[in-house]
Amino acid sequence: MRLLDYMNDFDRRLVFPWMNTIGLRLTGYELYDVYNSTEKQMVVAKAMDENFQSDFIYPLDDGAVLKDTLQSISGYEFPIKLKGATKFAEILSKLTVPDPYKDGRMPINLATFKLLAESFNKPLAISVQGPFTLACEIIEVTDFIRAVIRKPDFVKQLLDFTTEVVSEYCQAVTKAGVRLLCISEPTAILLSPPKFEELVSVRLKRIFDALEPDAWRVLHVCGDTTKHMNQLLASGAEGLSLDQIVQLKEIAPKIPKDVVIIGNLDPVDVLADSTPAQTREKTLELLRYMKDYPNFLVSFGCDCLPDTPIENLKAAMETGRTKFTDF
Repeated sequence: MRLLDYMNDFDRRLVFPWMNTIGLRLTGYELYDVYNSTEKQMVVAKAMDENFQSDFIYPLDDGAVLKDTLQSISGYEFPIKLKGATKFAEILSKLTVPDPYKDGRMPINLATFKLLAESFNKPLAISVQGPFTLACEIIEVTDFIRAVIRKPDFVKQLLDFTTEVVSEYCQAVTKAGVRLLCISEPTAILLSPPKFEELVSVRLKRIFDALEPDAWRVLHVCGDTTKHMNQLLASGAEGLSLDQIVQLKEIAPKIPKDVVIIGNLDPVDVLADSTPAQTREKTLELLRYMKDYPNFLVSFGCDCLPDTPIENLKAAMETGRTKFTDF
């Protein structure tokens, strides 16, 4: 069953939350304490579910797991500053693809996802950094963007490596029970559409194609991706999570009806800096102008700020679940 088919089984909109660190406020836990504990991840997930009644179980994403694991096994301190031609071969020679079942915190995460998938009667959703963004964590981002032009062979080699890293981990998490897998590529917005397709789209498709058949494949790229829409679609994603900058009224008619449009309440102006009543009205406004799109999934334009008022988040989540008949 595809994500769209699952959504169409309901008589209302579904809501997908981007609330990565809110669970820390609800539980009082510290970030890395949760990263390193399956039990604390379960407590966080339960607190999030009880407070927001989301349509998905969205645990505290371990956004640093790939970078931290690679850093520990390579001996490098990331991000690396590029200094001279000899550095390129040296870097590549020390990077090895980690084993998700043995290395770093990956086994803890897999155990967590298995437990969460078995404990909740809702789809488990997580976000994983994409290969381009991971490369920009290994290499200092300005140096890496320069290398796209000056050292294209090195860039492609490094991206092939990070693609394999991301792919191995994504295959493991979907086997562990993750249903909705969102690959986040915030740094890739720095690329022109042709470069995005050359360096990012083809590698994302490779990752998505290798996933478990029943996994839901979603892509998120920060910023205004209006001019990159063909490249996003070329990735093979069945859902596109769109930043609040994107004008859904303009872009929605251009997205195929079998691709889920996910977004795009503003996490700052609407969720962080308004009242619950204003948040409710902005959510209703979004629902009204997307009412003719059965492939629309209510969400935020990006992860909400850590200090976002809880009542605003509740207002957005509750309003987002409005029944179709109410429109």
